Amino acid sequence: MSTFETLIKRGGNEAIKLNPPTGADFHITSRGSDWFWTCFCCYLLFGLILTALMFRKPVNDRFFYYTGIAPNIFMCVAYFTMASNLGWIAVKAKYNHVQTSTQKEHPGYRQIFYARYVGWFLAMPWPIIQVCLLGHTPVWQIAFNVCITEFFTVCWLIAGCVHSTYKWGYYTIGLGAAIVVCISVMTTTYNLVKQKGDNNIRIVFLTIFSIIMFMWIIAYPTCFGITDGGNVLQPDSAGIFFGIIDLIVMCFIPTLFVPIASNFGAERLGYHFGDDASESHVGPFTPRPVASPKPAATPKLGEKKDKKKSKKSKKSKKSKKSEE
Repeated sequence: MSTFETLIKRGGNEAIKLNPPTGADFHITSRGSDWFWTCFCCYLLFGLILTALMFRKPVNDRFFYYTGIAPNIFMCVAYFTMASNLGWIAVKAKYNHVQTSTQKEHPGYRQIFYARYVGWFLAMPWPIIQVCLLGHTPVWQIAFNVCITEFFTVCWLIAGCVHSTYKWGYYTIGLGAAIVVCISVMTTTYNLVKQKGDNNIRIVFLTIFSIIMFMWIIAYPTCFGITDGGNVLQPDSAGIFFGIIDLIVMCFIPTLFVPIASNFGAERLGYHFGDDASESHVGPFTPRPVASPKPAATPKLGEKKDKKKSKKSKKSKKSKKSEE
C-alpha cells in the first residue's frame, strides 16, 4: 500500500472519536460534525476575504468592513468549537420525543451546545448595528438595541440549559426582547432612513431587515422549540437547521452589507471622516464653533489725555474764528 493511500485512510473527521460525547444520549455524529466544519469554512472564508479587502482601503474607508468581519470571525470560532464536539453540556430532556436504544433514562440526556449561544452573544448584534448605520441612528439608540440583543441571547442560553418547563419562561422573555429590538429599528431607524429621501437606501434597509425580522421572530423560535427546547429533532438535524439560519443572518447578510454600504459611501449615509483622526467622527455632524471676534483694544490713560487736549485745542480755535 502506498504512502498516499495510507494518509487517505488515516484522514477524515475524527472529532467524535477524539472528543467523545460522554454522558449524552442524543448527540451529534460525524455527519453533524462535518456540517459544522462546512459552516466553519464559510465563516472563515468570508472573514478572510473581507479582511484582505479591508487592508486595500484607506483607514477612513474601513468603517463598514469592521461590521462584516466581526460576526464572521466570532461565529467561525463558535462553529470550530462545535465541529470539534466541544463547548457542550448534557441536559436531561423534558420531553421524550427523541429516543435511542442505548439510553438508560427516559427522557434521556441531550447534547446542548452553549458555544452556539456564546457565538450569538458576540456576533448577533452586528447585523443590527449595520441596519442602524443605514439610518445614521444615534449612538445611544444603537447601544440600546445591542444591549437588548445580548439580553435575548442570554435568555435563550439559560432556556437551553434548564431541564424543567421553566425554560419556556426564559424562551418567552428572550423572544420578547427580540421583538423589542425589531420595533425599535422599524420605528426609530426606519424613520431616519425615510428622512434622508433616498429610495435606494430605503429599499436596502427594508430588504435586509425584513430577512432579519423573519429569522428572529419565525425561524429561530421555531428551530429552538423543536430542538434544544422540545427535543423533537436529533442534534444532527438541529445543527443543520440552526446552521442555515446562522449563515444567513451572521455570514451572508453582514458580508453583502459591506460592498453595498461602501457603494453608498459614508458621507451619503451621514458619516464624515476627515483626513486627520481628530477631524473624524461617527455621530451627528455639528459645525465647528466660530471664534468670537477679539474685543477692541482699550486706549491707555496717556492716550485718553492726549485726545482730550486735542479736542480742547480744536474747540478753542473754532471759538477764536467765530469772534473774528
